[in-house]
Amino acid sequence: MKQTTGTRDRIIDLAHQLLTQRGPNGFSYKDIAQPLGIRNAAVHYHFPSKADLLLALVEENTEMLRTRTWEFMAYGGDARPQLEGLFDFTRKRCEDGQPVCMVGALAVDYGELPDAVKQANQRFMHDSHRWITRVLETGRAQEEFFFEGDAEIRATTLLAMVQGARQLVRIEGMEILDKIFAQLRQDLGIKA
Repeated sequence: MKQTTGTRDRIIDLAHQLLTQRGPNGFSYKDIAQPLGIRNAAVHYHFPSKADLLLALVEENTEMLRTRTWEFMAYGGDARPQLEGLFDFTRKRCEDGQPVCMVGALAVDYGELPDAVKQANQRFMHDSHRWITRVLETGRAQEEFFFEGDAEIRATTLLAMVQGARQLVRIEGMEILDKIFAQLRQDLGIKA
């Protein structure tokens, strides 16, 4: 999440950290208020309910992804730089101490999430899937990638592998990313 100084933004930053470490039901407003040196009422002022806070986290995550990836997501030219942009973004998030992504963190208690949070998360995933599908289709059409089968299914597989790779970083360390990214390149028929 972005680093800011306002109370609302400090709440968002800490809540994001707690969410990715513990899942949506693994922290309370007290867990946010105490480290920040504020009262629970201050958290409730900005986010009257946990659903409001979780929805804000998904929206902030979506905006952060757009801000940090707009160059390669909006690039629309060669597919390889866009794919590498995703890999670089993932590596940077892990280096920043955030190996578990928002989607993975919310999946812990997904059945208990409010509908508005589920819908925002689904929009985020739909946008991400649509983009990577387009990248794969473009790469194959421009003969940057050489793979068989449906690009949409391949996009789903790629996103799942990237998400899984992020979680493996906690266990295996950063070197696992390079191994998985190398395998993904090979699966797409990308020449080294």
